[in-house]
Formats: sequence, structure tokens, C-alpha cells
Amino acid sequence: MRNRERLLAAAARAFNAEGADTSLDDIAHAADVGNATLYRHFPTRQALIAAVYAERIEHLCASAADLRDQEPAGEALTAWLRLVIDHTTRNRGLRDAFVAAYRIRHDEETPEVTEWHRATHEAATPLLRDAQAAGRVRVDVDIDELIGLTTAIAQTGDGDRPFADRLLTLALEGVRTRSAEGQDGTATPPRPVHRTRRMPHPCPRGT
Repeated sequence: MRNRERLLAAAARAFNAEGADTSLDDIAHAADVGNATLYRHFPTRQALIAAVYAERIEHLCASAADLRDQEPAGEALTAWLRLVIDHTTRNRGLRDAFVAAYRIRHDEETPEVTEWHRATHEAATPLLRDAQAAGRVRVDVDIDELIGLTTAIAQTGDGDRPFADRLLTLALEGVRTRSAEGQDGTATPPRPVHRTRRMPHPCPRGT
């Protein structure tokens, strides 16, 4: 296995176990390469994160087009946001990376974050526009707001898929038009999900 492949495999394991802020030195050690080799392949943490999750982002973007072809307007958007929840609740590193990407200020974006935003924005915007044209979602809602809200829900859920799914259902009620109530699954009041652990404190913007 080449150095780059070993680094990607080690980073994927570390990010999933410890989050996207895990030590890059530890990743290099786990891949049995020196720090210089890591930085030669991945000059920044963001570059490494983008490389590790490139396939997942491509899958999410491709799924948006598939859902648009398969599902009615409104339901396709809901299904795609639930897919984001599914991916981010199952992988801590991806969850951290999504949250960080949508928390960072525009003037602090790296090329990797900019590309991440561009890809997800272009993939999901048609789903939102279809839902708005069909009168299912308010016209003042922006796709970046929905993706940012969804990733924040995934972080709050802390890997608990049923709880995150319930939060997303509640959040989507707030962006629906009155005429859309009762027309698809998002109108059904979600069943309570009982939790015993404490809710995590939200991190302040920019940290």
C-alpha cells in the first residue's frame, strides 16, 4: 500500500474514532510514515479531510439527482436531508467536518471547504427549488440554511440517529408552507425519542 493510501486509511479510522480534530501526528504514526510525508500529500488538515470524505460527498451529491428523478417534489428534498443525517450520524469525522464547514466564516474558507459548499449546493438546490415551486417549502428558505441546520442537528444528536431524525422532522415543519401540511411524511408529528444522556453544549461560532 502506498503512503497516500496508508494515510487516508489511518485518517479515516482516526476521524471516525476521535473526530476531525484528531492529532495529525498520530495519523502519520498510525500510517507508519513521517510528518513530512503527511504534509507533502496533504498540506492542511482540510485537505486531508476532503480527501478522506470525497467519496461520501460524491455519493451524497449523486443521490440528490437520483432522488429528484424518483420522488415527488418536497419528498425528494426531505429524503436527501435524511440521507445527510444518516451519513453524519454514523461517522463522527464526517459529522465534525460538515459542522465545521458550515460554521466557518466565508472569508476563512479554504479551497477544500469552498469546493465542498459548491458541490453540495449545486446538488441540493434543484431539490429545494422543486419543493418551492410545488408550494411545499417557503420561498424564503435557502439550501445552505437547510444543510447547515441539518448538520447542526446531526451534531446535537451525537450519533443517535432516531433522535436526530426526530429533530429534523420538527425543523422541517418550520420551513413548510401552510398549504403543504398533511401532504407528505414531514407533516406527521414525530414520536418522542427518550434520551437519558445530557445534551452537548453547542460550540460558539468560529471556534
